[in-house]
Amino acid sequence: MPHTRPMRADELDLFVEASSESRHPREIKQYIESMFAAGSMRPEWCFVIEGEDRPIGRVALWTLPGMSEPLDLVLLDLRWEEPDHPTTGTRLLRRVLEEARDLGAREVGYVLDAPPMWPQWQYYPKERAGMLVRAGFIVERETIRFEWRSGNAPPSVPERLVFRSLEEVGKAAFVDAVVRVSEDTLDREIRNEREERGPEKAGREFFEMESKLEHDPSWWRLAYTPEGDLVGLIMASKNPTSPVIGYIGVVPEHRGRGYADDLLATGTDILRSAGAEQVRADTDIHNAPMALAFRRAGYTEFATRREYGVDLPSNEGRPVTGSA
Repeated sequence: MPHTRPMRADELDLFVEASSESRHPREIKQYIESMFAAGSMRPEWCFVIEGEDRPIGRVALWTLPGMSEPLDLVLLDLRWEEPDHPTTGTRLLRRVLEEARDLGAREVGYVLDAPPMWPQWQYYPKERAGMLVRAGFIVERETIRFEWRSGNAPPSVPERLVFRSLEEVGKAAFVDAVVRVSEDTLDREIRNEREERGPEKAGREFFEMESKLEHDPSWWRLAYTPEGDLVGLIMASKNPTSPVIGYIGVVPEHRGRGYADDLLATGTDILRSAGAEQVRADTDIHNAPMALAFRRAGYTEFATRREYGVDLPSNEGRPVTGSA
């Protein structure tokens, strides 16, 4: 019976090659090493499932730098051409989700990008989606992925707004702004979190999670009219692989006036000034106004993404199970 185990420190090559897709071993290995260095992955968080004489699948746990509990699965791969890959995938996911729960995770996500690209090269999307659904994952959001590159003209920064940084306004004011701009949002995930947790708690948790990303407090800014009315916010950051527009929001009473363009131009300029040669951002497929703002600003669509998630029950009252 196939057996799932963590890889040993000297088995990185085995982990990389534990799938039918070995077209990009050098790039995948470099990505893993960079995630180890950033603190987003650890050798003991990388798992292989072995058949009688060889590895037949792999997956790793991932988190934001500085966090102890995992947030996502990455580098999930199997020998997809083999007829028993659904059973193999179920065994692998069951074991690794148990490990994630034991490490303190309350839920775990997985993102599926199309087309296949660095760093995960996710071929066989239908097979992946089926495996996730069988393991209890649901689609929480679908997004369009945008990218601005230094070869494109940067969006011009308008001067009709007054900006104040996180350092100037303080955490409480910024969290309150997050709560206000997320009202009636077109983003499915943020809307669901407001409904499940309440606006204030969801706003605080969103702020804390975004705070885990690399950023300077001056990159996070609230925008006001010259008269002092709050218009919106911009949160520019760097995740472990790229500079990103983490969040843009406009308060309901000021929507429809093009302020998203002002905020996006400002966020792009912040990251450019910090040396970014590319900036990435995702927006919900239902958020047509934001997608149009990215296109007007010279961002190009480079992928679509489905964000999956599964809730993990606590250990309390659960029987102890062996490795799959």
